[in-house]
Formats: sequence, structure tokens, C-alpha cells
Amino acid sequence: MKTDALIRLDNLRKSYYVGKHELEILQGISLEIHEGEFLAILGPSGSGKSTLMNILGMIDRPTSGTYTFNGKMISFEDDFKLAGLRNKAIGFIFQKFNLLPKFNALENVEMPLLIRGYARNEARPHAVEQLEAVGLADRMKHKPMELSGGQQQRVAIARALVGKPAVLLADEPTGNLDSKSEADVMKLFKELNSKGITIILITHSEDVAREADRIVVIRDGKICDTHSPHHF
Repeated sequence: MKTDALIRLDNLRKSYYVGKHELEILQGISLEIHEGEFLAILGPSGSGKSTLMNILGMIDRPTSGTYTFNGKMISFEDDFKLAGLRNKAIGFIFQKFNLLPKFNALENVEMPLLIRGYARNEARPHAVEQLEAVGLADRMKHKPMELSGGQQQRVAIARALVGKPAVLLADEPTGNLDSKSEADVMKLFKELNSKGITIILITHSEDVAREADRIVVIRDGKICDTHSPHHF
């Protein structure tokens, strides 16, 4: 694992107002995530891990504190620049896959590149490459409903990888999978990480978190523990 801090959070706070009452969701999160690391953020529902994920993914903005990505402090004021950075730097993987049902696997995977401005004949070879990399060379023309849950998640992983992001951000990626598909997807994550891809995995499952190199436990909006998977 490389030692460079790819992501650094300093005293990150996030609050919402419910009427006149301020509800503090994140209460001073400070964290470094290194290039090439496989990190699990573990916590129960209501712990603040989803809010933290949204800020890490540059979808939501903190109330205070700083977020440094690849040595540059992130400004959450310019939505256009933020969207551009998010599109290039972060690949998202979700629990519900979020595949477009009318399009086949190949079309789903090439979509981020088309949005980025690639011509279809430029995007397609990259999409084919990523689907082959996740073991779906024979399923490229299948639509999501023609695929198993594990296969759909592999399509989603290929889609996240196609733009060669600096980070894969996975939100409960095995939450809708059976135990075999979960094991297959986690094996794929470990293979991708062994190739140098930085992975941040958000989960409530201790079993899933154990597959990571490092586990950050969050409760009540605070980091309460950081340890290796062997700690459990």
C-alpha cells in the first residue's frame, strides 16, 4: 500500500436544521485514506456513515471542516467544478445497482464515458474491457433483468471503473446479494485493490468489513475506533 494520503478530512462536521433545532450528524470527523488502501467504514443505521459517504463522494457538503483530495482542498461552492471532479475521480457502486433497465450491460457501462463526451466508438472498447475484467464477457448484451443480482453488481462495478477513477466508493454493495454472490463481489473487490485501486466500502456488516485492510467504526457521528480486521 502506498503511503500518500489521497483523502484527508479534518474536523468535518455536518448539521441539519429540523425546525429551529440543529441536528448534528457528523461531529468532528478527522481521517486519512491512503492511495491504494481498502478501507471499510462500519456503523449501524443512524451512525452518520451515509452522510460521511455523501461528503466523501462530493455529493453533499460539510457544514464545517476541510476535505483535501489528492493534495488539493475541495471547495464545495462551485457545483460545476465539483461535478467534473466527482465524475473523473470517483466511481460509485450502490446497494441497488442503479442500472438503466432499458439498456444492456455494455450500454450501461459505457454511459459514464458518453456523458463525459466520448464518442460511442471511443467509449465501447473501454466498456468491453471492464466487463471482461469483471468476468462478464458473455453477458454484455443482457439487460439488467436478465442478470442475477451478483451479475448486476458486477456490471455496476465495471461501470464505476470505466472512467479510471482514483477511488471506488461502495455503499452497502452486498446488501441485496445472497451469500455466494456477496463472497464473489468481495473477492472481486480484493482483486481490484491488489491492482492498486483505492476502495472505500460503507457497510453495517462486520463480516463484510473484515475483508478490508482497515476498519473505521463510526457511531453517533464520531469515529470511535480504527483497527485491522483481525481485531474482531
